[in-house]
Amino acid sequence: MSSSTTSYQAYESNMEFFRLFGTKEEAELNTPISNGKWSVKEIIGHIYYWDLFLLETMVPEMKESGVLPDFPDHDDYNEKAIQSIKRFPDTKALLEEFTLTRKELIRKMENLNQEETFTIGKKKRKFTPGSFLKMFVGHDNHHIEQIKNQAV
Repeated sequence: MSSSTTSYQAYESNMEFFRLFGTKEEAELNTPISNGKWSVKEIIGHIYYWDLFLLETMVPEMKESGVLPDFPDHDDYNEKAIQSIKRFPDTKALLEEFTLTRKELIRKMENLNQEETFTIGKKKRKFTPGSFLKMFVGHDNHHIEQIKNQAV
C-alpha cells in the first residue's frame, strides 16, 4: 500500500471520527473542550473551513511543476472559520457540509496524477497529492487528540 493511499484512508477515517459527534447533544458540542479552547463544533468548523480552502484553492493548482498559493495567515483564517460556522443552525448541519466537502476533496485528490509534484509558494519542497494530504491528516490528528484528551 502506498503512502498516498494511506493518507487518503486516514483522511476518510478521521472524517468518520468527527461524524460520530452527530449523535451528541448540541450543548455538549458548543462547550469549550477546556479553558480557553474551542468547542467540538468549532474544531469541526475549523477543519471544515481548511478542507474548503484545499478544495477550492489548492487542488486546482496540483499539477506537475504547479505552484500552490501560500497558506493564508493561520490566525486570520481560523477566525474566519469560527465566524463562518455561525451560519449553520446546529452541529448536525455543519457535519453534513463537512462530510460532503471532505468526500469531494478526497475524490478530487485521488483523481489527480499521484506522481506529479508541485510546491507551495516560493518554497522549494516538492509535494505529491498524497504527501500534501499527509500534512492535513496530521492536522486532523492533532485536533482528534485534543478532543480525546479533553478535560471532563
